Amino acid sequence: MDGGKRQGRLTDLGRKMVEFPLDPTLSKMLIVSEGMGCSDEILTIVSMLSVPESDHLSFLNVYLQWRLHKYSMKWCNDNFIHGKAMRKVREVRAQLKDIMEERKIEVISCGTEWDIIRKCICSAYFHNAARFVYSVEVNRL
Repeated sequence: MDGGKRQGRLTDLGRKMVEFPLDPTLSKMLIVSEGMGCSDEILTIVSMLSVPESDHLSFLNVYLQWRLHKYSMKWCNDNFIHGKAMRKVREVRAQLKDIMEERKIEVISCGTEWDIIRKCICSAYFHNAARFVYSVEVNRL
């Protein structure tokens, strides 16, 4: 993941990652997102994923719709969304955004460039990637 120790010391990425109260994969995704120009969207996705029972782009879309409806609890109820969980996501997002700003990680939106967001997610979950070989074998990368 490149955040680990080298000769007993954390890498620059590792030092940034430990600042976030997150799983290492999620903190790496958040940090990498700045360079990919999608940190605003990844900030929301990571916030959603840090709350139990939370699915990447689906969660982003739910959050964006909730924000569009001014964080309405009625909207949550009307759409069968757990309002308390959404409030917690909003709190987590604000906390993570504060940490990003303190660490000088720019919050950048890529709009609806879903491929950029998918690439950022994949960059953080690379350890789960596999390569299809022929029609019957799967090799871990």
